[in-house]
Amino acid sequence: MSGIVTSQKVAGFHELAVTKAKVGYSKFVKPIYEQKTKITYTFYNHFHPYVAELVEALNRRSLQGLLDVDFHADLVDHFFKSTYAPNEADSTIDVDYFPKQIDVSEKGPYSIYNWELLFHVPYTVAVHLSKNQRFAESQRWFHYIFDPTTNDTTTPDPDRYWKFLRFRQPFDATAIDVLLQVLAKPVDECSSEEIEAKELILSGYEAVRAHPFMPHRVARTRIVAYQYAVVMKYLDNLIAWGDSLFRQDTSETVAEATQIYVLAANLLGRRPQQVPERGVVRPKSYAQLKNSGLDPFSNALVDLEGKFPFNLAHPATEGVDSDGNGPLFGLARTLYFRVPPNEKLLGYWDIVGDRLFKLRHCMNIEGVVRQLPLFEPPIDPGMLVKAAAAGIDIASLVSGLNQPMSTVRARVMIQKALELCSEVRAMGANLLSAVEKHDSEALARLRQKHEISLRQLTRDVRFLEWKEAESATENLRRSYAVSLERYQHYRRLLGLEIGDTPAVPELSREPMTEETFDELYEDLVAKYDVEIPVEGYPTPSMSQASSPSTQSGASSGTPNLHLTVSEDKELNEHPGTARDLRTAAAVSDGIHGVLALLPLFSLNVHYWGIGGKTDLAGGPIFAGVGRIISTALTTAAANEDSKGQGAGKTGSHERRGIEWVNQHNVNARELQHLGRQIIGALIREQVTRHDYDDAKTMLDQAEEIDEILRSKFSNQELYAWLQGELSKLYYEYYKFAFDNARRAERTAKVELMRPEFDAIEFTKFNYWDGGRRGLLAGEALYLDVKRLDLAFQEHNKRELELTKHVSLRQLDPVALLSLKVTGSCEVSLPEWFFDLDGPGHYMRRLRNVAVTLPAVTGPYTTVNCTLSLLRSSIRLSPVLADGEYMRTGSEDGRFVDSYGTIQSIVTSGATNDSGMYNVDLRDDRFLPFEGAGAISTWRIELPPLAQFDYDSIADVVLHLRYTARDGGAQLRQKSTDAVTELLETAGAAGMARLFSLRHEFPNEWNTFAHGNEDLTFSLRKDHFPHLVRTEDLTLEALQLYRRDGYELAEVAPAGLDLDALATALNDEGEVELALPEDNAVLARDTTDPVFLVARYSVA
Repeated sequence: MSGIVTSQKVAGFHELAVTKAKVGYSKFVKPIYEQKTKITYTFYNHFHPYVAELVEALNRRSLQGLLDVDFHADLVDHFFKSTYAPNEADSTIDVDYFPKQIDVSEKGPYSIYNWELLFHVPYTVAVHLSKNQRFAESQRWFHYIFDPTTNDTTTPDPDRYWKFLRFRQPFDATAIDVLLQVLAKPVDECSSEEIEAKELILSGYEAVRAHPFMPHRVARTRIVAYQYAVVMKYLDNLIAWGDSLFRQDTSETVAEATQIYVLAANLLGRRPQQVPERGVVRPKSYAQLKNSGLDPFSNALVDLEGKFPFNLAHPATEGVDSDGNGPLFGLARTLYFRVPPNEKLLGYWDIVGDRLFKLRHCMNIEGVVRQLPLFEPPIDPGMLVKAAAAGIDIASLVSGLNQPMSTVRARVMIQKALELCSEVRAMGANLLSAVEKHDSEALARLRQKHEISLRQLTRDVRFLEWKEAESATENLRRSYAVSLERYQHYRRLLGLEIGDTPAVPELSREPMTEETFDELYEDLVAKYDVEIPVEGYPTPSMSQASSPSTQSGASSGTPNLHLTVSEDKELNEHPGTARDLRTAAAVSDGIHGVLALLPLFSLNVHYWGIGGKTDLAGGPIFAGVGRIISTALTTAAANEDSKGQGAGKTGSHERRGIEWVNQHNVNARELQHLGRQIIGALIREQVTRHDYDDAKTMLDQAEEIDEILRSKFSNQELYAWLQGELSKLYYEYYKFAFDNARRAERTAKVELMRPEFDAIEFTKFNYWDGGRRGLLAGEALYLDVKRLDLAFQEHNKRELELTKHVSLRQLDPVALLSLKVTGSCEVSLPEWFFDLDGPGHYMRRLRNVAVTLPAVTGPYTTVNCTLSLLRSSIRLSPVLADGEYMRTGSEDGRFVDSYGTIQSIVTSGATNDSGMYNVDLRDDRFLPFEGAGAISTWRIELPPLAQFDYDSIADVVLHLRYTARDGGAQLRQKSTDAVTELLETAGAAGMARLFSLRHEFPNEWNTFAHGNEDLTFSLRKDHFPHLVRTEDLTLEALQLYRRDGYELAEVAPAGLDLDALATALNDEGEVELALPEDNAVLARDTTDPVFLVARYSVA
């Protein structure tokens, strides 16, 4: 087919070429080959389509608007189809394209930026805040990604909890064990979906192998890993938040911590069931596993039939009853090496369960049972105002007040505070040094920048000077040409040949150096400083005549015009003669003018008749003669003038010849001079060229210095980074030192408890000046800690040191019985109990506590007893409240109660055991219970597994070493009166006497046990303490106790008149008691000891 072949474009994005042949008509050419290949075009959006919208959302709604997932989901525009109109009718073409959207796919060009902005930034900020104990702010940032507290019901579960767009989009969340089973499955048995899953697993495995320390490369292959990371960090923040509140151990913080732990428990849900250990399986060798087919993880599938009774991993099936298919799947195959459990994930259930168990059982975070006060200790409002004015976080300040006292003494804390202050001072010096070095580097960079600018200007100036020098040389060359032209012109005027005259030289700009200068200079001299021929001057004939006349304009006297002969004739000789002749002619003209006035004389001669009339004389004749004379004179004057002019021309030609010779020679000399100037100009060119090269070199060197200043390790950016890091560390270090100083001050005040010392505020809140980056904060803090140190030494005065032996049998016999039967008891030591030893004392604080537990034990038997301080009180002031000594209530300001963290000791021996190897009263650490109030409540516990007979415990004695201060005579008298009144008040003092009926009345007990009579014995006055033997007693109650298994049975004997018994006891000093048998406590056949407790008071 002949003709012109053209191409016609068809509408649509993919333009098909349809061939037409023009031979007078149009005809479509049929294809010879049928196309089998399908072409796929994939178009990615290589731009971010919603930058303006994100910025607008940030400006309008802050971070909440920028990170709003619903806002991101709405940013979709299917622009490609409407804009480019792809040809979807052609089956051989497949066009894939993406809409305008917030791209968070794995392969999107701008996906990584969206991930960083919308996920990694809030995630990193949340984790950083959590690590810095700012848990509420951390949770707020976590909620930009994951919010389990949302009440939004418009989005279905679980998508509504995720606030990141990618987590709401579909992705593969198949369990690891299922994926590994698919990986181990032979390829010929895999479906297309399983083959695709294999490729995904292997891509993640290759990422691990190629980049073992880059977890994000692996996480990108499994999006669910990011979800796990977010949830686990969220749980870490909740647990750390709850622990922080729990450790404060107040009613309010414990209640708040409970809510946080409950949220974590609800987020975790039910604990996964623990899979039992599998049965005994015959181990396989590596060769056997290799023959069965190893997957890339060196794992293999093995048969389960007859080895596992149930399914360990449910199959990933769709449209099939998974529950029904699971057991059958368990009889198929599974991995030889199982997937280990996620211990960290399972540990969350353990931690949250532990915290909730302790909260529900009234324990602190250490697991010790305690009782919390109803209200927290009061806070000084003035301190809060000062802290707020200084920019201190109020929450952190209050939480710091709730922290337990330091475990070390104040002098150690003060020493550590001083050390930390020194470190802060050094850190401040380092920060100042970094600032100075940063400023120095900035100044050096600025100076170098200006230096470069100056060098650039200098380079430009040197370049212009170089070019100016070249232009000057060219000007000299042209001047040389002009002078040469004049020189040759004068030679022509002088009739000389010009063939031997030099030509205009060409410029030679060969670079000169110190080594080549002499040689090149000689060449330049030979080239430009050539000898130019000159002509000799002619010697003119000089006139030695007298000076010219005054008419010529010269002064008379010695000749000084240096006239030639011709010039002298022109100037002196011929002009004078011509002048004289003109003067004579003028005189002649004047004379014949006068003579013309004379009459004419005539002569008539007629001699011999011959003759005539002749005018002889007369005015006309004389006038004519005069005119002739005047004409002659004038002609002679003109001749003299002509001679003078000829002499003048001759003189001027003489002078011109001399001038030509002079000009010839001058131009010759000028040519030589210009040659020398050209040599100098060429040298000047070299100088300016070198100056230009030097300027360029200096500019390059300045730029190199600038590059060094920018690229060296210790550059401005490093010091800027150091400033930022040191500022952050400096502030953190300052806060740490400040908190430690506050804690040292609080420890010192608690250790001394002196009002005059407590009234001084040593550490303040105004050390940190943010405008000055906190410089000198360490120095100011150091000064105040030094003041604290000296004040502590000054006020650390010795106090009264006492020892109190507390017998549990005497103080609270029922508690002793409870200890022997149940293994634990609680006992309270009231203030009046100490007033018996030292009335008028106050500020009773424990220094050391030891326990003696007399019992019948075998050799090498450990006597373990746990003594715990539950609460204590201290009388702070000797002042009386309205004249009253006793405490008026829980709000009495004279007392301070301590609940806090429970302290405990565990004894190993039965005699005066303090729970420590060696008791060192100068130990840097506080001894157990040191600083607590002597007015206290204790719990005594014995191990559940008894190593000796607890019934053999005769008593428990607490040895209390404590300090006190003397309150004076008034307080002493008031305390004595209060104790006396307390002893006389029924039940107020709680005095009781414990009797072991079997041991203290053995004969009476034997008679009772083997007879039918009531138990009868005598109760004497000397059975009671010496303090009350001389006083009249009032029997308040008589109670019988006996062990009933692991409980203490109690009964009050019936038919006893306590008043009559007390009267008889006071009057006679002895009274007989008859106790009838009962089935509850007092029985004849019992093998357990029976105890009688007599409660009494002073009448």
